[in-house]
Amino acid sequence: MAKEEKEVLLKVEHLEQYFKLGRHFYNKAVDDVNFEIYKGEVLGLVGESGCGKTTTGRSIIRLYDITGGSVYLEGKRICAGIRPYKQQVKDARAKFKKEKQELLDSYKETVKSSGPNPELKKEIEAKIKEKEEEMLQVVKANTEEIKKAKFDHKNCNKEFAKFEMQKVKDKYEPLIANETDENKLLMLKKQYKNDLALAKKDRIMNKMQMIFQDPIASLDPRMTVRDIIAEGLIIRGVKDKEFIDKEVYRVLELVGLVPEHAGRYPHEFSGGQRQRIGIARAIILNPELIIADEPVSALDVSIQAQVINLLNDLRDKMGLTILFVAHDLSVVKYFSDRIAVMYFGKLVELTTSDELFAHPLHPYTKSLLSAIPLPDPIYEKKRKRITYNPLADHDYSKEKPTMREVKKGHFVYCNSEEEQRYKKELSGE
Repeated sequence: MAKEEKEVLLKVEHLEQYFKLGRHFYNKAVDDVNFEIYKGEVLGLVGESGCGKTTTGRSIIRLYDITGGSVYLEGKRICAGIRPYKQQVKDARAKFKKEKQELLDSYKETVKSSGPNPELKKEIEAKIKEKEEEMLQVVKANTEEIKKAKFDHKNCNKEFAKFEMQKVKDKYEPLIANETDENKLLMLKKQYKNDLALAKKDRIMNKMQMIFQDPIASLDPRMTVRDIIAEGLIIRGVKDKEFIDKEVYRVLELVGLVPEHAGRYPHEFSGGQRQRIGIARAIILNPELIIADEPVSALDVSIQAQVINLLNDLRDKMGLTILFVAHDLSVVKYFSDRIAVMYFGKLVELTTSDELFAHPLHPYTKSLLSAIPLPDPIYEKKRKRITYNPLADHDYSKEKPTMREVKKGHFVYCNSEEEQRYKKELSGE
């Protein structure tokens, strides 16, 4: 399927996640990140510790309220930040204040040198009025955007519930209107009532679930495996205990465990089994998107392979879309369709996994790939580590970098001079 024909499931636009370090300082954990995830694909997100990978995943799933940008799931905005709009309002007012003062100062200088000038005064007042109008337009436009962002962020779940309720009504009302058999009609009405109650409590975030990095810390030690896995169904409003048990046993078998495990507690399992419980908890609501936050980094190598193969099987069986956060580039290459490389809160390269390993362009990507060890002592002796130094590798004094498509589907964070160099590098091979 061509890229243009693929359906975009998740769209991230100008995502910002800033954490306050004081009154006037921020830690820019995620800064102006843009990407799309297509339905059915696995997007790998890689980078060194502290670069913002986990924060990106947690921001998308609304464990954090984002400070800027927007996140769309199936075309509906589920996250919206207002910091950039507030900043634009602040900048516009500061700019107007400065320009107004400059115009008034220039008039005062003219008065000092050549005396009062009514015509010039009128001209200055007209310019100030014009500048004020421009400022007010910017303030109005950004104030409207703030209102929209706040509404979407706060009400996305309510709007989704209304949409799901309407779908249930559209499905059942014609069936009820056309049914003549009394017994079937009663059953239809009962089913309609149950489905409508579930739809009323439905949330768009049910379509997104997260698998956490630490399988020990992410499971409540005081809850049984059944309670842990069933929690999502209970919160959604499902009350039928028989149905809940049936679903819990079904997902336990899907992840390679047995129904007998449902009555045990997390401490009775190994690390790999705990991670399988975490996966079962994530898939019980049949989500569209899974955010896997380094799901294998806390496991030994043989168990890592089992969990990756399990995720691959679930992807095929359930049609899952996965944002796969990881450190191990070998695992990411095997498991991901596309790979996004992150450095210091920004995406620096994004392309298919084969293209990234065959033609890495950004110096940081080359540095990461040079760090991959291979079980070959001869190769390891010759392997040269590439050190990434942003100050030495880039000159952004004249032009700031942006994310650019240097080849179809291959995006790199660079300026015009680097873009030309990367294109020559690709064409020369």
